[in-house]
Amino acid sequence: MAKKQDRSRSELSSDNEDANVDKIRDILFGGQMRDYERRFVDLERRLTKNIEVLSSNFEKRMDRLNNFAKREVEKLAEQVKEERKARRDDGRKGTKELKELGQQVESWCVELEEQIGSEAKDLRGILQEQSEELSGMIHDTHEQLSKSLADETRSLADGKLAREDMAALLTEVALRLKKDFKLPDA
Repeated sequence: MAKKQDRSRSELSSDNEDANVDKIRDILFGGQMRDYERRFVDLERRLTKNIEVLSSNFEKRMDRLNNFAKREVEKLAEQVKEERKARRDDGRKGTKELKELGQQVESWCVELEEQIGSEAKDLRGILQEQSEELSGMIHDTHEQLSKSLADETRSLADGKLAREDMAALLTEVALRLKKDFKLPDA
């Protein structure tokens, strides 16, 4: 127990010493410390106020930025929608124009086929007529050539010397040259 009392006395004396030191410190530095504390409180209050103002400004700016971004996204979405609609309309117009062009080309092809068929028929008719005309000319020319050939053959036959006659003539000439030939008395 004596130890306890010693301890409590020593604690009391150390508490008294601490209180005394605090009093001395308060006497020496009290004004300055209160001034520092007041300054720290003012600084903390100003920092808190500035942080709140900055936070408020930041939130306002973020809200404005968010609103601006939303408006821009909406504008872009609207533009995309309009462009998509315009492209769809252009696609429909292009499809319609292609169909019309296809029909026009098809009608041109039908007309061209008819025209080609008609011209081919006309050409076949002309070729048939020319073929018949040429066949007639060939036939006439053949007949004329055959007739001319026959006439020339007859003319040559009449004007030519027969083999036997030629042989007799040459025999007579040979005999005369040999002087074996006696002329008949005329």
